[in-house]
Amino acid sequence: MIGYKMEKEDLILFNKDRIAMDFRLTPEPIQMKEINVTWKSDKVWLENYDLFKKTFLGTSVNGEACRILNEYVLTFDRKRGLLVATASRPLQIENNRLGYGIVYYLDEFKLDDVYVRYAGDSFFTEMEPQSEGQTKQWIKNRQIAYNGSLRHFLTTLGKRFELRYKMDGENLVERDDWLSISGRKGDPLIKEGFEVYLTKSHKSGITISDYRALLNDSLVSSAKNDSELLLSFNKKMKVYYKKESEEMNYALDNFSEPKHQQTSYILLGKDLVIIDKNGRYFETYMIEQQGYMGWERVGDQLPFDYVQPKD
Repeated sequence: MIGYKMEKEDLILFNKDRIAMDFRLTPEPIQMKEINVTWKSDKVWLENYDLFKKTFLGTSVNGEACRILNEYVLTFDRKRGLLVATASRPLQIENNRLGYGIVYYLDEFKLDDVYVRYAGDSFFTEMEPQSEGQTKQWIKNRQIAYNGSLRHFLTTLGKRFELRYKMDGENLVERDDWLSISGRKGDPLIKEGFEVYLTKSHKSGITISDYRALLNDSLVSSAKNDSELLLSFNKKMKVYYKKESEEMNYALDNFSEPKHQQTSYILLGKDLVIIDKNGRYFETYMIEQQGYMGWERVGDQLPFDYVQPKD
């Protein structure tokens, strides 16, 4: 069977930038593994597929509403507690709760008893609504998916940076009134519903007492490009999102009662991670999410160009 190689180019584009690029399709033979179909092998594949779906799409309401239309392109290898999934073709996914069709190019998927690690490129298209009511429901569901997400949080850090600093000639300086804003209603973190705690020095971030309040920490600094920021903090960050409760499914997965706030943890894979001011980042595996943010998976993802509806 013949397919085509996937080519990638990393670009930094600003709002008014236009660029034209030519790509040549390069044929690539697809080596299909020899398959001996038996009742036992079919059962093992279905068990692995069920685990893949729950881990990759997620067990949230949005994740469970997703369907993989071409699951037959998936191959699984399971040895010594490690599940590895590969796809011979891009995954075709329908998210009926958010109203998106998704083409997902799966680069890597690994799952063991402690971590799940997956990466790939996703391309979203708007599904055709069946009614005006469905359109309104999709808009509402997308807003809920955005609320409290990593992207929402990083976007808020960008707004906070813009409010805190100003240019004085060629220098970036803190605004005179910042201390009267920080930690109060005018602070974007407070306004958006976030509460942030950082790991104390010489602590591991395992217990509640290992954390301290954000205080006057910046978390982000300026980057070479005006549209980007550098995210930086030590060890582990704890983030509460107070404007939404946990989903019942999250509580069931964790054998607990649903709480009135969402608790997440963030770790960085290196000292400085580049993000943009719209809350997006592109360095694979450099931001690790745990807790509620980590529980939400592909089924809760939104397109890079998603914009919140205006009030």
